[in-house]
Amino acid sequence: MLKSKMLVPIVLIAVFVNCIVIAYVLTKSQVASSSSDREVIANIGKNEITREEWLSKMEERYGKSTLEDMINDRVVDQLAEKNKISVSEADIDREFILVKAVYNSFYEDESTTEKEWREQIRHNILLEELLTKDIVISEKELKSFYQQNKTLYKFDDSYRLKHIVVKDKSEAERVLQELKGGSSFEAAAAEHSTDRYTAPYGGDLGFVNDQRDNVPSAYIEAAKQLKDNQWTAEPLKVSGGYAILQRKEKLDGRAFTYNQVKSQIRRQIAMDQLGDKASVKTLWKDADVSWFYDAKNKD
Repeated sequence: MLKSKMLVPIVLIAVFVNCIVIAYVLTKSQVASSSSDREVIANIGKNEITREEWLSKMEERYGKSTLEDMINDRVVDQLAEKNKISVSEADIDREFILVKAVYNSFYEDESTTEKEWREQIRHNILLEELLTKDIVISEKELKSFYQQNKTLYKFDDSYRLKHIVVKDKSEAERVLQELKGGSSFEAAAAEHSTDRYTAPYGGDLGFVNDQRDNVPSAYIEAAKQLKDNQWTAEPLKVSGGYAILQRKEKLDGRAFTYNQVKSQIRRQIAMDQLGDKASVKTLWKDADVSWFYDAKNKD
């Protein structure tokens, strides 16, 4: 059985957990202009739950964290504009490629699209530039870091793969027929795959290459022959039974030069120096932030 792939870095994952909260914010704004607070939205026998009760509970549980996230986004954008800090599409492209191929952290689902990943990368770069703008790192230290960590900035041809693992060949052939009949690969993986780590994610293995030891070598060889979004015509024999492999995307191998990643290295070293002080909350004073929970805490 394949090992579980690595999860996204902490700084890239936190922004994607508030979908239900956003729904709350939008709903509350609509309710504020109406008289539907007493609208019954659920019945449990003779008991009722009103929209007002539901919204109140949502605010109690998620209101503060959602408002804080919204403030943080505005603080970063406002101060970036004030300090004339911007992020180019080339910067986003480069860091997104590294997220995919080197850190193997990219995945996409119903609530996390590539557009959102790119926006979060832009936000993270702006935040790090703001937090570290007064920290000076010598050219010697920057070059030394690059020389010692070149593997972080280069990768071989890499393939984003998905798979469906089943116990025997006959079952694999039945799954292939389902795919040919129009079933989505993700749905088939969730229903049939015995790989419990990847099945909930549509069989997604992330980006892999010849240097990864957590996938069968047969996967890489098969991926080289496939086109994007194409799956293997025949099941592949693997240690856990038989697998159907799909290639979602190919990244051509490359190595980034020192000048291409110099600013990224500077931010990384500076952020390490800041340690626990590396928080967007430290920027609130400069952005002249005041909020509802300050007044609430004084009551």
